[in-house]
Amino acid sequence: MIEALKTKKDEDGDTSISEVLNLIDKAPDSVPVLIDFDETLFLRNSTEEYLNSLQPRILGYLFLTLLSFLKPWNFLPSSLKGDVSRDWMRVLLATIFFPWTIVLWQFQAKKLAQTHGNTILMEAIAKKTKTQIVISSLGFDFIIRAIAKHLPIKIDKIVACRFWGGGKDRSQGKLATITKALGKDVVESSMVITDSHHDLPLLNSSSIPCLFVWSEAKSVPAMDDVYIPFFYLEKVKKPGKPYFLYEIVAYDLLFLLIGLTWLSPQPIFHVVSMIFLLLSFWCIYEIGYMENDLVAEKFEKKPVLSERYQRYKSRISLWKPWIWSGFFAIPGIIFLELSKESVNQLIPTLSNLTFSWEFNVNFLITHRANILTTASCWLGLLVFVRVLFWVYNHIDKYTRVWLYPILQACRCFGFLSVATTNTVGAMIFAAYVISRWLPYIVYRYAKTNDYPKEIGPLSYIFIFALLIIAAANAAQDISIVINWQAFIIISYCVYRVRNFLFEVIRSIHPVWEDQWDTVNLNGK
Repeated sequence: MIEALKTKKDEDGDTSISEVLNLIDKAPDSVPVLIDFDETLFLRNSTEEYLNSLQPRILGYLFLTLLSFLKPWNFLPSSLKGDVSRDWMRVLLATIFFPWTIVLWQFQAKKLAQTHGNTILMEAIAKKTKTQIVISSLGFDFIIRAIAKHLPIKIDKIVACRFWGGGKDRSQGKLATITKALGKDVVESSMVITDSHHDLPLLNSSSIPCLFVWSEAKSVPAMDDVYIPFFYLEKVKKPGKPYFLYEIVAYDLLFLLIGLTWLSPQPIFHVVSMIFLLLSFWCIYEIGYMENDLVAEKFEKKPVLSERYQRYKSRISLWKPWIWSGFFAIPGIIFLELSKESVNQLIPTLSNLTFSWEFNVNFLITHRANILTTASCWLGLLVFVRVLFWVYNHIDKYTRVWLYPILQACRCFGFLSVATTNTVGAMIFAAYVISRWLPYIVYRYAKTNDYPKEIGPLSYIFIFALLIIAAANAAQDISIVINWQAFIIISYCVYRVRNFLFEVIRSIHPVWEDQWDTVNLNGK
């Protein structure tokens, strides 16, 4: 039944489109034209565009992410269960929890109709003034109508899924839905224009089937361009494991707490402060990772860019992270001020502290000078990191070796712009920088990344031990070595590399048992 026309997008495109237009033009006026909506009459997916209009966008993104994780459509009755009801549940729940979206959608739909309407197809349809034009879709009626009313063509009827009954409509399929709405005789005498192979039952039931994929059509997932802090690290730059948890929290945050919070008279406030400031810092630091790939794509002859980069490239933003960074920095700076010894008289103990409105206002007024000074220092650090990372990304790779330790130093020593530490804390940070720099030198100059990942943490133990022993000797103070601060950081690092450390110990053997090729120095 589909011999009339079955085409796909090809290199030249013009011939195939001409065939479609010719088929429409020659169809008798008495033949109803059933047109698919998504990616046919409308060159986007209307459901995804509707979900993309959720406001506030960040809450909409989190809501849709939660639905994708929970998959409530898998808990429906067997007749509705599964992906067949996925879009219906997403639209239904999103509209219930974001009811203002229906109003906002009316304005967004008009813009989308003007920018993504299929102009070529609409011009051909507009000539069929005596023909019944029907939109037939498994999209949702209220979503499609908002767009269709702004299209410059006469549409006699829209057959789409209902809001409350959309699950049932989708489960029974387009052919059954259209047949129920128009009648079997109308369907069998109609011309069907669609881009989807899922519509084969409907195509086979029609008198003039037209299957064609429009090259301009694209289905863009909802919220695909929403920037979320640290998504690039997790999804693109460091995929495969929770990098934020295993590296930033388990190393950066822990070292900051032992190196800085250890000395605070109000450790609870200081911990909260470090968490917020670390989030603020990494919002800006992550820009460097995104920029690194953008620069590689633009300037490198053979850039190593993953498929994930192409997939998430649309989410890259070089300015939105600053908004998030400021959002995290404000409470971080306030809590940092609360953690200082000068605040002790205001809050003798945590148990009798009540964050009343009066307390908050009075505290901010009283300490506004200190807060503004701290904020200025923190902003200076973030600007310095951003400029340094920009320079790093735009110079040759061998010179990057000498900027790399400065970048790493910003991750720990940078926090000294707003906080203080002691000798042990300084050694903790110095060992951190050196232990990360050494593997990077090997990576750049030996051009290999083929070494155990535990090398960095294991080398940290030796470097830190050497540094604090040297500091203790210089100061003639054994307490620099023998203290809980140093013991905890070494114990933690030993724990992180315990399996690799046991491997190293077990592999120890006499030199004469090494398996190697001997070389005769005399050439014999």
